[in-house]
This record gives sequence, C-alpha cells and structure tokens, in this order.
Amino acid sequence: MANITIAYSKDVEKVEGYVAAGYCPVECSFGGVSVVDELELDHHGEKSGLESVAIRAYRDFFGARAEDPRFVINHIDADSIFAVASLAGLLPHPSQADKVKPFQVKTWTQDLLPLAETISVVDTDPIGRDVLSMPMGDILTTWNALFSANADDELAAYAAVEGWRRLLTQPSAQVFVSAAEESEKQRQVSALADLSERSEKVGDVLAIRQSRMFGFDIWYQRRPESGAPTEARGWANPMVVSWLEGPENITVACPNQKVAEELLGEGGLRNVFRELNAHYGLAETSGFGGRETIGGSPRGQKMTEEDLQVVIAIIQRMMK
Repeated sequence: MANITIAYSKDVEKVEGYVAAGYCPVECSFGGVSVVDELELDHHGEKSGLESVAIRAYRDFFGARAEDPRFVINHIDADSIFAVASLAGLLPHPSQADKVKPFQVKTWTQDLLPLAETISVVDTDPIGRDVLSMPMGDILTTWNALFSANADDELAAYAAVEGWRRLLTQPSAQVFVSAAEESEKQRQVSALADLSERSEKVGDVLAIRQSRMFGFDIWYQRRPESGAPTEARGWANPMVVSWLEGPENITVACPNQKVAEELLGEGGLRNVFRELNAHYGLAETSGFGGRETIGGSPRGQKMTEEDLQVVIAIIQRMMK
C-alpha cells in the first residue's frame, strides 16, 4: 500500500483544500454539508438520499482512483474505509483476474458486493439486525472489533484499509473471527448494563450517560405487542440520546426514518440538528449533523453534562 495516501482532517476548509489539490473525499460530511467530488461519495445530510459509499465505491467505481490513490476522510468507519480500499483497487473483485498470479485468482476475484450491502445496512439501518447471520457479517464484525474503536487519525486509517485487505485475502486472518464474535456478545452485555445502570428517561427521551459503547440496537427495546417497527409505539425508547464515555460526544438516534419523522416531522433528526446549531451559533459545516435517523455533536468536540441537557430539552420541545 506504499502508494496510497490518506489525509485526515475534521476541518472543513482543510478538507476542501485537499479536494482542490486532487484528493478524493470519502464521507466528508460536516453537519449537514457534504464535501464531495464528481463521485459524490457521501450519504449524509444533503446527500442522504444516495446509497452508502461502500456499495457505490465497490459496485460502480472499483479501482477508479487506483492510478491516483489520494483520499481525504474526516472519520473512520467500516463504510468509509471499505470505500477507500475499493476506489484504490486494493480488494478482491471480479475485475482482478488479469492482475494477480494464477494461484491468487480464486481469492482475488471474489465478489464482495454482498459484504458492501451488509456494511450499508448495518451503517444506515442496524436495528434488529443479527449481523453475524448476514452475508459476510462475520467479516464485518471482525473488522469492527479490530479497527472501528482504533485511534482516530491517519495511521489508524492506513491500518483500517490494510485490515480489510488482510481479512478478505489471508486465510490465517480467520483466527480473529471467533474472537470478534465473542466481542460482539460482550458489546451486547455491556449495552444492557448501560441501559440498566446509566440510563434515565427524561420525558419521552431515553438518555444514556457515559455510555461505554454504541448500543442503540439494545437501548431502543422493541415492543412488538405495542406496534409495528415503523411506529414509535413499537419501541420502548424510540428516541435515545447517548453521551459517550471517553470521547464525550453526543449521539441522537431513532430506530428508523418512519419513527424519526413520526416524532419530529419530515426530515426527522435533521430538524433537531438545525435547532441545535442555531442554539450554539454553529455553522452547518462545523456543527451538529447526520442523517434523518442518527447523528450528533461536532466530530472531535467534547460535550458536557450541560450540553446533554440542552440536547434533551430541544428534542423534547420539538417532539410531536
């Protein structure tokens, strides 16, 4: 991977500078504004109607940046890093047959579109999903266990790209899969502990204070006897705010878009992010942002207990 270059920045002006210099931006969303080039590789904010970057990069643009593999990102997750590896042509793909040695053909011509689709579903609509039973879900779970909680910087980005390549091409990497499955089980146990020990219902909002991990799939608590999954009444906690231990960022989420829009009107949580940015005097490019169903505080900015109270109060005021 000596020829790949990954720039990492949470500053929108710096990212725009990299793009002007020819770097390919991948999932560079700042609040509700997306910094993109002609590939339009984002699906947040103003680009939320597009498919995930993992699917489009692998299916439509595989190897499109192989001759000039310079990328700029502003965070690390499975979706964005899989897209970078795809654009650089570093993953197995049916088009790789004439680029590898004969004994490598079987491995390097795998069609990973099912994995890209699993990444997309887990990234955009994870609630109620048994990831390990989804196509190549064990590989995604393993990658997440090894790389999604890594340091948030350029070195971590390089390691994460190499992680995808090794997990998908080296049989010896399978030793990590069983460990990742155990890690996923432990995540679920810890999420239940957070719900029991660190949660508080504030009106119609469930607040998780100093949560230890990303546990929204557990915290929503499905209630099939009360309603459909597309109805707020079908969930014990259809609106959850998490204040994460360590990074101290705030994430707000609903189980799906229909629930978000039932509670907050068309646009769902994007309406909340606009109100929060107005309250704090933040620009859309540097403030709260995300999708209709999930998003939160500015990347890399620590939030306080007081900020948590502000977020909860604004959501309560806006909820129907």
